Amino acid sequence: ERGHRVAVLAIDPSSARSGGSILGDKTRMLKLSINKNAFIRPSPSGGTLGGVARKTRETMLACEAAGFDVIIIETVGVGQSETAVSSMVDFFLVLMIAGAGDELQGIKKGILEIADAIIINKADGENKNRAEQARREYETAVHLLTPASKNWTPPVMTCSALKEDGLSEVWEMISDHRDIGLKSGEHNQRRKQQALDWMHFLLTDGLKHWFYDHPRIKNDLPDLVQQIELRKTSPTAAASQLLKILKDI
Repeated sequence: ERGHRVAVLAIDPSSARSGGSILGDKTRMLKLSINKNAFIRPSPSGGTLGGVARKTRETMLACEAAGFDVIIIETVGVGQSETAVSSMVDFFLVLMIAGAGDELQGIKKGILEIADAIIINKADGENKNRAEQARREYETAVHLLTPASKNWTPPVMTCSALKEDGLSEVWEMISDHRDIGLKSGEHNQRRKQQALDWMHFLLTDGLKHWFYDHPRIKNDLPDLVQQIELRKTSPTAAASQLLKILKDI
């Protein structure tokens, strides 16, 4: 309706046992999935922490190169640890629902400290009053936190995706955040910091794979694992022994 091309990258949790994922997010977006200006890509988290998949950033850049100007990353929804996506996006929106019994628990979550906005969905029917109450509770919690930006205070809003009520206001709020960020220079600074975060992530990830692929680690690791299982050594001592190998490489 607004002339945008929209890509949705939906991250689905992977089984801790089998590693499989249902990848059923697309079935919830029937109208969007048949729109010629929309692209939906479900991906398994693959055990990656932070609510995103290992290749989410690369997929996002590929979508940008393909001409999609609005890219939405729907994270796993694991709660407080779901912060990795904040180092990839221009706007970090926390979507909550009222009446699920976790409003007060949600206030404790560290994820609110990095949110650019908090939206209470399903504000319709019998749940409308509960949604408004939740909005007031989250609004109070937000005011107790130190804002991440001196130019932006995260708003707390309600909406109903079912009734399509409040969605336009949410989009306008996101657009206002972008305009303010561009004028103040925070948008460009955020992109620079994200590039640095990406470099550090790739370094850490690369070192981890290099470490476990090294012949000496592959040779010594099974024996140390067995010693831990037999309680002949401690996990701390075993890890220290493996890390000492780095000094000789």
